[in-house]
Order: sequence, then structure tokens, then C-alpha cells
Amino acid sequence: MEPFVDSYAGFEITVLTRRDERGAYVADLVVSREGRKLIDVWPQTVQPEWGTREEAIRDGVERARCVIRRRFLEHGEHSWVTTRERAQSWFNGEMQHHAGSTVTPS
Repeated sequence: MEPFVDSYAGFEITVLTRRDERGAYVADLVVSREGRKLIDVWPQTVQPEWGTREEAIRDGVERARCVIRRRFLEHGEHSWVTTRERAQSWFNGEMQHHAGSTVTPS
């Protein structure tokens, strides 16, 4: 089958589809930039069995874009704790500004 190629944020995503032993479609991914392959090992996921090639391609593109965002586009160390603290601080500031009360994290 012909590979499907997508461009995203300067990266090239190539999705190769194949059928597994049960006949479901599976997407194998290659992400490159300027002709250089960037990701050698992909996280193994438990994914639904795709009934069509198009579904497998869509899933492959979505997974590749997610990995590109996390590995190459987000700046600095990403901490969900820090993100939550900032969100809570902003929310408390808004609540104080509008109603004069705060909400404590659970």
C-alpha cells in the first residue's frame, strides 16, 4: 500500500498501514524533518482495531502530532503540577476579583 504523508509544524509524518493477524489495520509511523528520521522508538499503545485503512491513517497522524508537540514544540520541562498550580492561582485571583472568595484545591 502507498504510504500516506502529512506535514505538521515543519515535520513530515509518514503513515504506513498494514493488516495484523486478525485482519485489522495498524499504522506504522515515521517522523522526519529535513529528510532526517527523528523518532526511532514509538510508544506501544493499546489501540482499537481499525476496520479501515483511513481510520488507521487518522489514528497514526493524531498520535504522531501528539508526540511532535510533546517532544519538539513544548518549551521547557512540562509539569502538570506546575500547570495546575498556575491555573489554581489564576482561578483564585479571578474569584477574589469577582466575588471576594477563594477555592482551595482538593
